[in-house]
Amino acid sequence: MSSSCAELVHALPGRWRYRLRSATPIQWDRLEQELQVSLQIGPWRWRLNRRCSSLLLEAQQSQPQQQGWQALVAALERSGATPPEAEVVHVKVQVMRDRPSWRRRWLMAPANLISFLAASGLLGLAALLALGGILGLILPLAPGVPLLLLAFVLVETAFRLRRPFTATAAA
Repeated sequence: MSSSCAELVHALPGRWRYRLRSATPIQWDRLEQELQVSLQIGPWRWRLNRRCSSLLLEAQQSQPQQQGWQALVAALERSGATPPEAEVVHVKVQVMRDRPSWRRRWLMAPANLISFLAASGLLGLAALLALGGILGLILPLAPGVPLLLLAFVLVETAFRLRRPFTATAAA
């Protein structure tokens, strides 16, 4: 498929620059002849740059890019251009262990326990405030919304207290 021989590098309204690549050497004279045959149908101007292996395609009137693209692909096929092989990207993967040493875990255990107890207490208090807030919404002249907002703040605080001690989710 010769469409992978031409890569769109730059585009403006009515003007496109393609980089031409081929696994076999491009026969520039033959490609030029094929382009003259393919692009004589419409109001197209083109300039072939052999040194940079590029083609500038310009529409003199408002022509769709697809028309010029099809003519370019056909000219590349007839001139014998073959697509280059796909580039292989090598990715090196290294597993990073974020597991603390046994000493650090042993030293962090009291902080983890204190954090757990504080978060549990905050969540219990938030549950009571949420119940009071719901009752406050039902009963007239009772402060329901401020109690619900305070319950929300307490739940968020409990989550922030536990965040350093919880494991991150595996991607």
